[in-house]
Amino acid sequence: MDHTQSTRRVMAGAFAGALLILVASTAFGWKLGSSGAGAGPGHVLADAPPGTCLNWTKADASDVSKVGCEKPHLFELTLTADLSTDPNFGDDAAFPDEPRWNQIGQSWCAEKSVEALEGRLDPAGRLSVSALKPTKNSWDDGDRKLWCGVQAAGPSGVLYPIVGSAKAIDQSNVHSVGTCVGISGRAVADPVTCDKAHAYEVVGVVDLGAHFPSEYPDERAKQDTLLGVQCSKLAAEYAGGPNAVEQKGLTVYWDTRKQDSWMAGSRRVVCKVGTELPDKSGLAPISGSVKAGAPGKVDIGKEPALAQVPVAPPGAPAPPGAPGTDVTDQLDVSVDQQGGEHGGPGGSTPPTSQGGG
Repeated sequence: MDHTQSTRRVMAGAFAGALLILVASTAFGWKLGSSGAGAGPGHVLADAPPGTCLNWTKADASDVSKVGCEKPHLFELTLTADLSTDPNFGDDAAFPDEPRWNQIGQSWCAEKSVEALEGRLDPAGRLSVSALKPTKNSWDDGDRKLWCGVQAAGPSGVLYPIVGSAKAIDQSNVHSVGTCVGISGRAVADPVTCDKAHAYEVVGVVDLGAHFPSEYPDERAKQDTLLGVQCSKLAAEYAGGPNAVEQKGLTVYWDTRKQDSWMAGSRRVVCKVGTELPDKSGLAPISGSVKAGAPGKVDIGKEPALAQVPVAPPGAPAPPGAPGTDVTDQLDVSVDQQGGEHGGPGGSTPPTSQGGG
């Protein structure tokens, strides 16, 4: 493996690892409504079946409502759990603290949500399992319901819109071309405008299903070989020349899909540009866009980025129009429940049970 390819793999690993850690730290950490609310989410979700989708616009979700899953939404219900069946959560049980809620969510929601989605939950995808829990007031009144579901949370815990049912969409963790994904310290953060410090800029999206319609492609032998050509081409088109990215001190690299993601129906990957800090200790902050004709220049920091301030508190929707909230790409690409991909140039996607084979 040449030095450039090795660097690309190191960078890809740094991004992926940081994302998993940050997303895990926000799972199950949010309750619907402010701490002073009395009813909890039960007033909306009473008797709601799995597959019910919810949306809200206020940070405390006080305007939560049911919406059709074909419309932008922030949460899809997978199951309702009744904690009262556990003697540890009887009438005299104290309201759990945050670490305890995390444990409860993992125990009651994680595995069962995957089962509810018939295995179609990409472990490296943009959707993560979470839970809506009762408020303290409703807990004190005897409410022991826990509503498990999936959402698209950024590393900070801010929620981004989903279009379509979780069982019927490509869950690939991709952003649209031109998106700059922020950086906080040495780790990836929420999307930002490209004039602000960011970890990478998306220069292309490739549908692996269009190139490998019948079987899972080996990451190194097939995916890397294809993407080495495709991403270099897309980056050159985006930046305005075959050497434009390198001349600005950046490297073209890409995501690949592991087999468990492929089995969940994920097919798309992003081509992106970024670089490491001089001491190779993490990701370098970049300011400015490599897009041809973009104003200003590209600056690469030599020190770790400052901590990014989230645009909203965990569990709140990202502000309308904020980077990462455009749902156009989600409307263009989806996967039906039989596994066939439509709405784009990709070929057919095999059923989950076949694992791509």
